[in-house]
Amino acid sequence: MAIALFMAGYFPVWQILFAKWAGSDEYTHAFLTLPLIFYMVWSKRTALGSDQSWLSLFGLPLVFVGTLLYLFALLSQVPTLIALAMFLTLVGVVVYLAGPAALKVLAVPLLLFAMLIPVPEQLYTQLTFPLQLKVSQASEFIIRLFGVTIFRDGNIMHIPEKSFEVVEACSGLRSVITLMTLSIIMGYFMLRSTAGKILLLLGSIPAAILVNLIRVVTMVLLYHFFGLDLTEGALHTISGLAVFVGALLILFIIQQVLESWELSKKPS
Repeated sequence: MAIALFMAGYFPVWQILFAKWAGSDEYTHAFLTLPLIFYMVWSKRTALGSDQSWLSLFGLPLVFVGTLLYLFALLSQVPTLIALAMFLTLVGVVVYLAGPAALKVLAVPLLLFAMLIPVPEQLYTQLTFPLQLKVSQASEFIIRLFGVTIFRDGNIMHIPEKSFEVVEACSGLRSVITLMTLSIIMGYFMLRSTAGKILLLLGSIPAAILVNLIRVVTMVLLYHFFGLDLTEGALHTISGLAVFVGALLILFIIQQVLESWELSKKPS
């Protein structure tokens, strides 16, 4: 009954989240991540009942503040704030029912769920545009090394045959969001040490930016030397999948290196 009441009370949040996940390329992985979160929580069900101290009462203020914030957020109609209010209430419920130690036990699933809360559009734009410029600048430098005449105007690159725009999707931020989520999941199931998990998470960021840089450079060079246009149609989709596979490969290599490092540190 408590779960049913919670889901009913926060039904507007789930409507917002599911609509955003379904309509945004940045968060389509949420439909795979959410079942994994439930599995992680279920696998920790025994550990969750280990702390029954009075300190769990500290969860009640969090529930109270989260509920007030939720009511305010509904009036202001700020989607991210509405979702954050539910997350705060959820944290408070966890602390109240299972004790403060539960936050450590459920750190990864709570982090994954927090990462599924969409970034506000204004903040997303502010983060994306500088990345677009950096990718454009780096692409221009690499393309010049191949002897290609190129002129860059902001995030638009001009070669004699065609102009290429480094759009938001090529900035790498979309890949960063997805790869950070994947790195946390891989670290949870495949690595033992906290240091290894953090290093894998940090490694996912440059990996995502690198593969998108390679994609932009490849598009320009293939068009210049072979007349092959990867900016639209089936080839564009295939190149996008190739970039994602390349990013996964880099992430897997990092994970394997970190796993070998963990084994070397293990006492014999």
